Amino acid sequence: MSRLISTLIISFSLLTGCALSPQTIDIYPQAKVSGPAYGQGRQISVEVVDLRANKTLGSRGGIYDDTSTITINNDLSEAVKATATNALGQLGFNGKSSANPAQMTISIKILSYQTRQKNLIYHVDLETELSVTTTINGSVHEGHYKTQGNHQFGQAPNANKNASIINAIFSKTIDRAFSDPNLARFMLKN
Repeated sequence: MSRLISTLIISFSLLTGCALSPQTIDIYPQAKVSGPAYGQGRQISVEVVDLRANKTLGSRGGIYDDTSTITINNDLSEAVKATATNALGQLGFNGKSSANPAQMTISIKILSYQTRQKNLIYHVDLETELSVTTTINGSVHEGHYKTQGNHQFGQAPNANKNASIINAIFSKTIDRAFSDPNLARFMLKN
C-alpha cells in the first residue's frame, strides 16, 4: 500500500512539474562592433520597426503549452534603437562630417522561442531575423541577417536564463548586421 502511495505521489509530482508559468522578460541586446569605423563622422538617423506577426516570443512548453508563454516586458523597438545608435556611434557616426546624411531602418522580422521536451531534457530553439535598409542620397543598401541557436537544459529555464539566451542571440544578429562588409562598403562609397 505504501508503495502505491509513493508511486502516486511521484507521478503527481512529475505531472505538476510539467505545468509552467508564463514569463515576461526584458530585451536589451548589446552590440560588440569590430572592424573599421566606416561612419567617418556621417550623420545617421535610425528607425526600428517591429514587423513580427505575433508579439509573443513563444511557449515554454509543458502541459499548458498555450498559456506558458514568453513575452517582452519592455519596448523592443526602443531597446534595439538604443543598441543600434550606440553601435553606430562606435563606428564613427557622429554628425561631425559634411557627408550626406544616412537613414537606417531596422526591421525586426522574427524573434522566436520554441521548446520541446525529449527524454526529460528541455530543448530550446531560438531564431532572430532582421533586415537593415540604409539610404544615402537616393542610394539604397539592404541586408538580411538571420541567426538560429539551440540550447538544452535539465529543467525548464527560468526567466533570467531565458532573458540571457534570447538577448545573446539577438545581440549576435545585430553584431552581424553592423559588421557586414557590404554595409561598410556602401557607406564608404556613398
